[in-house]
Amino acid sequence: MRGGVHLVTGATEGIGLATAHQLCREGHTVLVHGRAPDKVSRVVSSLRQKNGDAHGYVADLSVLADVRKLGAEVGGAWPRLDGLLNNAGSFDGDYTGGRLLTPDGNEYTLAVNVLAPFLLTALLLPSLRASEVGGRCVIASSVSMGAADALDDLQLERGYSGHRAYSLSKLCDAMLSRELHERYGSPPSLTFNSMDPTAECGMGCDTKMLRAGWGAWGAPADKSTISARMLTRAEWAGRSGEGFSSRREVADAPTRAALWRRCVELTGAEYPEA
Repeated sequence: MRGGVHLVTGATEGIGLATAHQLCREGHTVLVHGRAPDKVSRVVSSLRQKNGDAHGYVADLSVLADVRKLGAEVGGAWPRLDGLLNNAGSFDGDYTGGRLLTPDGNEYTLAVNVLAPFLLTALLLPSLRASEVGGRCVIASSVSMGAADALDDLQLERGYSGHRAYSLSKLCDAMLSRELHERYGSPPSLTFNSMDPTAECGMGCDTKMLRAGWGAWGAPADKSTISARMLTRAEWAGRSGEGFSSRREVADAPTRAALWRRCVELTGAEYPEA
C-alpha cells in the first residue's frame, strides 16, 4: 500500500523519526507530530528535501486541551486517515526523577503514554473509518509491562517510581488496544494493534528513553521497522487485536472494561457506541 496518509506522534526523534523517514521513502504522506515547534519544522524540512510529503503538527500530549487541538487539526485537514501510530512516550516525567502532575492533575507518564493516545484515537476514529484502504491504529507498548494488580492505582499515588509508571502505562496501552479491537475492530477495514517497537532489535533501540531509563545503549533506531510495516504492509491488512507481548493474561475482559471506563472519566473521550 503506497500513497497513504499516516500520523506519527513523537516523530521528531528516535523510533518515531525513523518511522517517519521510512514511510516517506515508501511514498506515503506523513503527518509529523512533536512537542517543540523547531524540531517539527526541522523534521518536515528534512523529509521534504528528500521529496517526501510531510506536514507538521505541534502539541504537548501531557495536556488534554492540546490533544484535542491536535485531533481537531488533523481530523479537519485529513478527513481520511490511513494510519495512526501512537508512538510518543515519556519516562519518569521526562526524566525529572519524581512523580510529576500535568496541568490536568494526571500523573505525567500516564497522561502522555495512555490518556493522550486514548483521547487522540477517539478524535480520529472517524478519519480512520473513512480510509479507503482500511484504517490502521497502532500503539507502542513494550516488553516492560506491569502487573494487572497495579491498575487500582493508575495515578501511582502509592510507591511511585519511574520504571513502575512506565511499565504500568505500557500494560494499559496493550489492554486498551485490545479493547479497541473488541469494540471497533472490523478487519481489514479498521484494525487496532499494539507492538513493542524494539522487539526486532534484540537488545533494544538506541533512544534517549533507553539511555535515561535503563542506562543502556541499543541498536540504531532505524533498525526498528515494525511500526511502518504494521501501518502499511499487506501482511497486516486483516490482523487486529494482536500485540508483541507474551503477557496474554492481561486481556481479561472485565479488567479491560474497567480501565476503559476510567480513561473515559479522565479524558472525557467520546467514543461512539460499540
